[in-house]
This record gives sequence, structure tokens and C-alpha cells, in this order.
Amino acid sequence: MPPRHRGPAWAEGKVEPTVRVITATFERLQDVSVDQLFGATGVYVLWTASAKVRPTYFGEGYLLDRFSCHVPRFGAGVIGSLAILGDDDTWRPKAAAQIVEHLLLYVADLVDRKPAQNKSPGIRAGVQKVFRRHGVLRVRIEGVDPLRDPVLSSSRLMEPKVIELRDAGPEGIDVSHDWNRRAKS
Repeated sequence: MPPRHRGPAWAEGKVEPTVRVITATFERLQDVSVDQLFGATGVYVLWTASAKVRPTYFGEGYLLDRFSCHVPRFGAGVIGSLAILGDDDTWRPKAAAQIVEHLLLYVADLVDRKPAQNKSPGIRAGVQKVFRRHGVLRVRIEGVDPLRDPVLSSSRLMEPKVIELRDAGPEGIDVSHDWNRRAKS
């Protein structure tokens, strides 16, 4: 009988882990034209008029399809930001969008900016698959800060923010990020 698979070679110390980087450049919804959204897959953050310090909803998928589902739910006056991760019908942009959404939801919860309407923490399977393959997963956020109200001038990032997962040995996975916890008012 062949030996059981013990995991990736980097986990066994045979090779150095590699880094998988996903870059998501967020722009305000009002700065993106509809023609840019045709066929686009990505991640988005919606803010309703009543949302002041926490977004209303994070989502991912085929952007035009997703937005058309949310207008009846949240109303036509929502604002927000989005990151287009691909404009083809392949699995790669969809998987990247799921990873970015899941990790942003995780960080948002840590820094007291969890969206009011997300009931699920997002789809974690993509994070686990990429992490097992590479050993280090880094999500680089550029443009507009998805955890800040996009109307605020301070929502534009001066430098990228990063979420990184690394193997921490027996302790599990080490997650680091560049956001500060929201101050209580």
C-alpha cells in the first residue's frame, strides 16, 4: 500500500514555501463605467445611506449579475467600491474573488468593521487550497480602502494594505494585516 499523502513538500521542510499574491485594486463604484463591468468578476463592498462606520455588505462574483440582485435588497442609492479581478469566464478570477472576500470579511471582523448584512464568512475553500499549495498567501489591497466609507477623502490608500497568511508550524496559521481596530465612539 502506498504511503498516505502527508501534505505539500514545503510543510515537510523539503522546499521553501512559495508566495501566492493576489492584488485587488478597489475603486469607488461611481468611478467605474458600466462597460468595464461587462463580463467582469470581482469583489465589492456596498454601503447603504444608514451605514456610517461599517459597510453594509461584501460580495464577490460576476459583478453586473450581483449588482442587479442587490438593487431590490439595498435600494438604488447604495455607494461602495469594487475590485475587478478578471474579465473572462475562467475559474481563476472567481477563485481570487472568493479569497479576497473571505479574507476581507475575516479582517473586518477583527477590526470592528464587519458588514451588517453578511451572514456567512465567505467561501474559505479557495484560501485553504492556495495556502496548501504555496505556504504563503498574500492579498494586496490598493486604491480605495474597502473597509472605509468610499465617500470620505481619507478612503484612498496612500500605500497598499496587505493581508498575509503564513504557516506557523504546530500553532496553525499566522494571519497578519495592515488595518487598525476601529476606535469606539
